[in-house]
Amino acid sequence: MPNVLVFRPDYEVLTHYTSKYLEAYVVRNATQLGFSVTDLYAEEAGSDRFFQEINRQDLVVFGTHGLEDRLYAQNGTVLFSSCSGDESLSGKICFALACRSASKLGYSAVDKGCVCYFGWLQDFVVIIDESYTDPLEDPYAGSFLRPVVNGINAMLSSYIYGKRLNEIAEITYNTVFDSFNQQIAYWRTVESSTASQMLTYLYWDRDNFIPIFREEVYVPTPVYIPPSLRGVLAIGVVAAPLIIKAVS
Repeated sequence: MPNVLVFRPDYEVLTHYTSKYLEAYVVRNATQLGFSVTDLYAEEAGSDRFFQEINRQDLVVFGTHGLEDRLYAQNGTVLFSSCSGDESLSGKICFALACRSASKLGYSAVDKGCVCYFGWLQDFVVIIDESYTDPLEDPYAGSFLRPVVNGINAMLSSYIYGKRLNEIAEITYNTVFDSFNQQIAYWRTVESSTASQMLTYLYWDRDNFIPIFREEVYVPTPVYIPPSLRGVLAIGVVAAPLIIKAVS
């Protein structure tokens, strides 16, 4: 039975949202697929438990804060960095919903033996409506987080059905890309200032997602960014470990 570790801190708005999505759509699906699931949630999502459990894992899913060279644990403590601890990912396939970690940490981990690192080059942006008490009912946040959990589940399904690494990479990447495109297609039909903001960051999140390998086994097709959005995306977003754009 293959093993997957799901790492999901929960201590403020965005980690609460991501942890709920991972619980509802990834932890349950992984169990149904036949994985042995180690679910490190909230206070369990600390460095001590992580390093106790990581060696026996085949895949790792992170839903946490990040920077270029590190991932964070519960309450904002550092889990590991590109200087110390990322060697723990050696031999594993990793999917990190965490800002910017693919720009440096992912490459460092792969250099130290990580089989594949899926992640984001820049900040991962989520627009939320805090009037919803249940994150799963927030239609704005769902447009950003559903493509992510779809990609994770595609990765898990591909792995357990014995797909080769290049197939896992292609299926996972294309699932995330296509799922974002479905959300983009919907929001292009909505006429509102919120829809315009949604489209800006849906393109942003889609186009900053990459797979990293030691060897080049799958190269995503270059994406087309509409001219109307290029100026916005070139400016980028506010620099912070994670970005939330609240609906006013």
